[in-house]
Amino acid sequence: MPYFFRYFIFSSVAIVSSILSVQANSTPAVRVGEAQPWQRGIQKPLYCEADAPFRQQISSHVSAELTWLLPAGSRVKKGELLAKQNDFYLKRQLAQLDANAKAAHANYVYSLNEYERLSKLDEKGAVSSSELQQHKRDYQTASEQNKIYAEQFRLVEHQLNNLTHRAPADGVVLSLFGEPGQWVGEGESILVFLPADQQEVTCRVALELYQQFNQFKDVKLSLADGTELFLDRDAGLVSSQDQTINLHLKFKNNRPENFFIGQRYVVDVSMAASNLTKVPYDALTINNNEYYVWRVGQDNKVSKVVAQIIDTDKNYSVIQGELQAGDKVVVKGKLALKDDTEVTINSQVKL
Repeated sequence: MPYFFRYFIFSSVAIVSSILSVQANSTPAVRVGEAQPWQRGIQKPLYCEADAPFRQQISSHVSAELTWLLPAGSRVKKGELLAKQNDFYLKRQLAQLDANAKAAHANYVYSLNEYERLSKLDEKGAVSSSELQQHKRDYQTASEQNKIYAEQFRLVEHQLNNLTHRAPADGVVLSLFGEPGQWVGEGESILVFLPADQQEVTCRVALELYQQFNQFKDVKLSLADGTELFLDRDAGLVSSQDQTINLHLKFKNNRPENFFIGQRYVVDVSMAASNLTKVPYDALTINNNEYYVWRVGQDNKVSKVVAQIIDTDKNYSVIQGELQAGDKVVVKGKLALKDDTEVTINSQVKL
C-alpha cells in the first residue's frame, strides 16, 4: 500500500478516536433559570353575572283602582311607599259590615236574653217546650250570624289595610304591571320588587375547577375592586353537556353601589397552597400529558420533577411540585437529558 494511503488511514482513525474521546468526556451544556417564590396561592378568574334567587311580586289583595305607583328603576328603603289603590268602595263596604255586625250582635243579645227568660218560665211550666226550642234556635242563629259578620269585617279590614303597598326591604322596583287609573283584579300583580339583600353573583364553573378548589372551602372570593364574597350554595346539579355547575355567591358586607341584575363580573378565586413556585415558561416539558421540569442540583446533576401547571403568563408559569424557590431549572438543552445526567451551565436567564 502506498505510503500516502497508509498515512491517510492512520490520520483518520486518530481524528475519529479523538472526537469520540472528547464526546465521551464532555457534559451537555444547558441554559438555566431560577425558580422564584409564589405567595399568592392558586388563583383563577371566574366569569359571573349579577342575579337574584327570586323577584318578589307585589300583588293586589282585592279588585281596586291603582291611584299611584313608583316608576320602574326606583330604589327605595324598607317601608317606603311603592303603590296605592283606591279605598272608597272598601271603606263603604266596611262601614256597611260594621253596621250589620252591630245589628247582629244586638239581635244575639236580645235572643239570648229572651231564651234565658223563657227557660226560667219553663221551670214553672208556663211556656211550651216548642216555643223554648224556637227561641234557643233563634239565639244560636244570631250567635253564628254575629261570627260571620265579625269575620267578614276582619277580611275587608285586612284588604283595606293592604291597599297601600310598601317596600318589604331595601331594594329596587324592577318592572310594573299597571298604570295609575287602571283597575287591578284580586291576586293580580302590580309590580316586581327586588330586595337588595337577595342580590347575588352567579357563576358557571367547570366541575374540575370546583373540585380542584376543594368545592370552594377555605377560598377567598373577591371582585376587582376588592369587594369580598362567599359561596352561599351550589346548584347541586352538574350539566351533563359541558360538566359545569352553577355557584351562587353572596356579599360578605356591602355590595357595590352600582349593582345591576345581568351585569357581568369577574370574580377572582384564590386558595392557599404549598409547593408553589414560578419558573420560566421554557422550563416546562410535556410528555404523555405529564408536565415536568429538569432541576439542576448542587452537583450539576439533573433530576426530573413532575409539576402541575397552576397558572401561565407570557414569560413564566406557576407550578406545583417538589421544587423550591432558588432551585435551578433547565430552560435550554433539555433534549438528551436523563435523571442523574451531569450538565454544564452555560448561562442563566432571569424572570
